[in-house]
Amino acid sequence: MEINATILISALSFLVFIFIMNKILYRPVLEIMEKRQNYIDSNKNEALNSQKKAEALIQDKNQKISEAQKQSRDIVASKADVLKEEKTKVLNDTKTNVAKYFSEQKQNLAHQKEETTSNMRFDVADVANRLTTKLMGEGVAFNPLTEQEVDEVIRKNV
Repeated sequence: MEINATILISALSFLVFIFIMNKILYRPVLEIMEKRQNYIDSNKNEALNSQKKAEALIQDKNQKISEAQKQSRDIVASKADVLKEEKTKVLNDTKTNVAKYFSEQKQNLAHQKEETTSNMRFDVADVANRLTTKLMGEGVAFNPLTEQEVDEVIRKNV
């Protein structure tokens, strides 16, 4: 095989072509591709960071919601307890007032009964003496009713 100048010139022109292509076309294309890859990587990293921030915000929101729900349950429970205590107090006060009222009314009735019984003693004795006088006549002597006899008559008829 013979090496002649045509092969050398072709080889030399090929090397010059590759050098020129490298300077003019390949290096700028490689730089553009590298910039594009960097741009894609930076956007991907930003997206991942945004996703992490969003997840953190969602987790924070869920935590705040659960705390608010717990607080609202505690508030409702405490208000319910307060209302239950007030209800119990009102019921107890009402029971006490009713018991006191009934006790007073019983005492009033017992007092009225005693007064009525006391008044009736004299009236019963008086009516009995009048009836006896009318039935037996005025000149007949008889013994007036004793208190025990009057009490017995009242007990039987009351």
